[in-house]
Amino acid sequence: MLTFAVKYAKNIYSQQGEDGIIEECLKRIKPKLKSAVEFGGADGFYCSNTAALRSTWKVYMYDMQEYSPHVQSMMVTPDNVNDLPECSILSIDIDGNDYNVWKAYNGNPDIVVIEINSSIAPDHGRPVSDLNHGTAYKPMVELGIHKGYFLLCHTGNLIFIKDEYRKLFPEVIGSGLDNYELYFNRSWLK
Repeated sequence: MLTFAVKYAKNIYSQQGEDGIIEECLKRIKPKLKSAVEFGGADGFYCSNTAALRSTWKVYMYDMQEYSPHVQSMMVTPDNVNDLPECSILSIDIDGNDYNVWKAYNGNPDIVVIEINSSIAPDHGRPVSDLNHGTAYKPMVELGIHKGYFLLCHTGNLIFIKDEYRKLFPEVIGSGLDNYELYFNRSWLK
């Protein structure tokens, strides 16, 4: 929800407030496994959704090039995504194939942060996944629901939480599909 994102947004390394949103989610969920996986990790800090956890969590970061000691070189694809370590937070930001990679992923993290093409209106009938332009809001929300998650908010990324924690987030209303105006941050539209 937009109100949740605004209330808890805080950047340490993240770009659009994801650090603060994740911090609030972790206070509520209290996961036992303190492990995060992020791909599209760049240098391991800049615009990272998980770098702020590094002092108390095991954070695995991957990118196509090894930009720093915090990032392993690996191109994550639907064929190898299930080779990644188990995690409580999964952050996917690979600029195009995000949908197909999450769809192929068999893990069940508590929180999923995933990039969409936020320049596409949430009610637009864009193809599910376009490797050159990414995935629109609606197909990604539908995938999240299918995989057992509810949409928490949109920051440019979509942040999903496992359905079993829904009662811990009373602010959430509906699914984000029919009431997308409560979730979609329209400032991204071109």
